[in-house]
Amino acid sequence: MMKKITLYTSLFAAAIMLFSACKKEADKTANFVASDESTAYVRVIHAAPSFRSIFNAPDSFNVYVNDIKMNAPFLTYASVFPASTTAFGYVAVQPGLNQFRVNIHGFASASPDSTRLINFSKVFQAGEYYTLLLTDSIKSQRDSSQMFLKDAYTKPLNGNYGLRFVHAVWNDTAGKTIDVFSARRNANIYTNIKPGQISTFNSLAANTQLSDTLYVRRSGTLINLAQLNGVSFANQRSYTLFYRGNGDLATGTKARALATYLHN
Repeated sequence: MMKKITLYTSLFAAAIMLFSACKKEADKTANFVASDESTAYVRVIHAAPSFRSIFNAPDSFNVYVNDIKMNAPFLTYASVFPASTTAFGYVAVQPGLNQFRVNIHGFASASPDSTRLINFSKVFQAGEYYTLLLTDSIKSQRDSSQMFLKDAYTKPLNGNYGLRFVHAVWNDTAGKTIDVFSARRNANIYTNIKPGQISTFNSLAANTQLSDTLYVRRSGTLINLAQLNGVSFANQRSYTLFYRGNGDLATGTKARALATYLHN
């Protein structure tokens, strides 16, 4: 049975390791569990490729919730906290209004977290799960731009997995949309998705014996913008698939790319 986790205990979990968003399911061991109705849960993902230019500051930061540091170690581009294999991939926070702030790590030698970049508030409902996907629209006060996502899903039926898609490449070509193509299915699983668009969780047939290659394509064409090789989705698990990075870059650490993370 899942033990009650708290934000305070997570701060001392020195063994917590960030994981690559592109890891295969074999590396993930979290189980589906019912919510603790007295607590809310959140994870944070750094998906802002232009962070340095937006803030004119180093691309590493810490996130505080009600003046308590949430993550360890500090977050860099493409990092996720906590990992899906740790505390079921979420940190517990109190229900209701919570104050968040983002502070630069190591910017001021006397006090590494003394430089505050941004602060904002979020309202959490007890028993609910959320993802704060920090994008190049991090300064926006709108949840849909930041992106502050409610992870509203139910356990998939046997023989299926749940999948949600998020388009987080904010500088994608103006007026253009994308499709997500599955090589194993030989068909699109998402079509005509705009920057900032978030799908609901869909139920798809699971086949743990076969992996898949997923492609982001310019809608209605065979032009590949990014791909994710050898991805596998397990029976009765739920995932978010997201398109992140700089839409103008085809190579490099912050190039446009597909990634996934596990919810349960």
